[in-house]
Amino acid sequence: MKAKRILAAGLAAAIALTAAGCGGKTFSEALEDMLGGENGGVRPEGPEAFSRDIWRADVDYSDMAYEPYDLKDLDPYIQAVAAFAEEGGSQEAFDSAINDLYEELYRIYTLYTLAGNLAYADTSDGQLAEEAENARAVYYSAYDEFMLVQRDLALSGHRALIDGCFGEGYADWFESYEPSGKGEDGMTGEESELVARYYALASDMEAGGEEIRDIFVRLVELRKELARSMGYDSYADLAYEGLYGKDYSPEDVRAVWDGAKTYFAPVLADSADRIYAAGAALEADTGLDCSVKRVLEVLGDCAERLSPDLYEAYRYLTEYHLYDLSGSGRKAQIGYTTFLYYYNEPFIFNAASRTFYDYADLMHEFGHFVSYYYNPSDLIFGVPDNDLTELQSQGMSVVMSFLFEDVIGRDRGEIMRDCVLLELALSVVDGAMYDEFQQRVFAEEELTPERVDQIFSQVYLSYGYAPYEGYEREWMQVAHNFEMPFYYISYAVSALGALEINELCEEDPDAGLSKYLKVLSMDPELWYYTEALEEAELSGIFDSDTYEDIADALARSLDTAPALAA
Repeated sequence: MKAKRILAAGLAAAIALTAAGCGGKTFSEALEDMLGGENGGVRPEGPEAFSRDIWRADVDYSDMAYEPYDLKDLDPYIQAVAAFAEEGGSQEAFDSAINDLYEELYRIYTLYTLAGNLAYADTSDGQLAEEAENARAVYYSAYDEFMLVQRDLALSGHRALIDGCFGEGYADWFESYEPSGKGEDGMTGEESELVARYYALASDMEAGGEEIRDIFVRLVELRKELARSMGYDSYADLAYEGLYGKDYSPEDVRAVWDGAKTYFAPVLADSADRIYAAGAALEADTGLDCSVKRVLEVLGDCAERLSPDLYEAYRYLTEYHLYDLSGSGRKAQIGYTTFLYYYNEPFIFNAASRTFYDYADLMHEFGHFVSYYYNPSDLIFGVPDNDLTELQSQGMSVVMSFLFEDVIGRDRGEIMRDCVLLELALSVVDGAMYDEFQQRVFAEEELTPERVDQIFSQVYLSYGYAPYEGYEREWMQVAHNFEMPFYYISYAVSALGALEINELCEEDPDAGLSKYLKVLSMDPELWYYTEALEEAELSGIFDSDTYEDIADALARSLDTAPALAA
């Protein structure tokens, strides 16, 4: 077993808030622990028990007010570090200056996140969207300033201070930094504006359809230009390696495409109509309480019965109201879990439908929440393995689905569980389908809106889906195509792992749950997905037998829903 890479492993370990002391420590004191100590805050390799030794701010979300940040306020922190390039100084003094700079950078990014949450909560408010874009620009300007002051120090005679703080070799890394005018997410200002415009139009696809298609084509052009400027053969290569840090290539996932078409598409064909019909009836069931309060109560009940570690995270989620689960026509129709770095607290955003799907959606996001809760993210250099994070979230839905019959009743629970499993099968098929669609679109020499529709139509039909009026534009409804192309494959490969966990839970509930909790405890910034599967003794994603075996087990599982022992 080898630990997953981090772009700069020592730095990530040094500044991540994962080993900070508990109880009574300030943010600054927690960061000082990261920069000092016998092991410099480095996390041990391998899956560990869920850590209790993590600093959190214990701040309610309602007290995290957004306010615009003036970059002039960053100058004293930058100048304090810059002085070491000219004058040098003690390691202790340098570490203290870096600590203060990091704290301010964490605050700036958290303000950016808060602004984004507000904009997503009301996509009709152009002022909120503008403020979110301004906050984004401020953060990335601050990031450039941080990196450039480190570069100046690395080019000076006092570069040893960098290695003394972050670890050997990091001075070389800082020395090579060149500002690109783009954010760490690879987005230019134009990209962000186009994505924001897409969300503004997405609430009425019919009225905004033509503009949405034009936006997509322009985004593809921009991203292909970005890939060329960074020396990549394709944007798919850049996204797989540079943005999402995968240890496999766009060519490798053709095995996933084949497995989805050959083994999972037939399962959908056999089961989807029946389960959809049952799900539609449950959606219309007015006797099922789908209020935010009840959905949270059920999540807590399931968490408490499955694991004290899960319940601890749940109690923190609810005590500090780290969620926005409201339903609104103005709200972006998405769900995500983000990290509030300054407070070291995760946050869940979801556009509620007020149907039973809200239960499964929250459980999915809770998997992300728990992962962040026990393995806080590193802001500057952490590169989470998205496949592993999605397995952690999808696996949460699976293990909790075994309790549905107990918490909401037998008939409703069985339908909900079937719907969860069907969604995972859809994740395998759709994840593969959208990756193939995106790879083909980005490979097109002269892309037009009409050609996008043609490509999607061809790919869609090849996965066994039946055509319907307007199906060739279904791709416009998937926000990932606009904001996060090439992320969707993570849903496919992670769903395979989640469905295997489902199979294991049916065979031996305790062993299956234990295996999932082991996966959940792994830090996604230390583990590649393929390595995590191997460590947890789950099947490989590029083995054709994997798809056949799991698809067969899924087909059997959709007929019954045995209860998982609590």
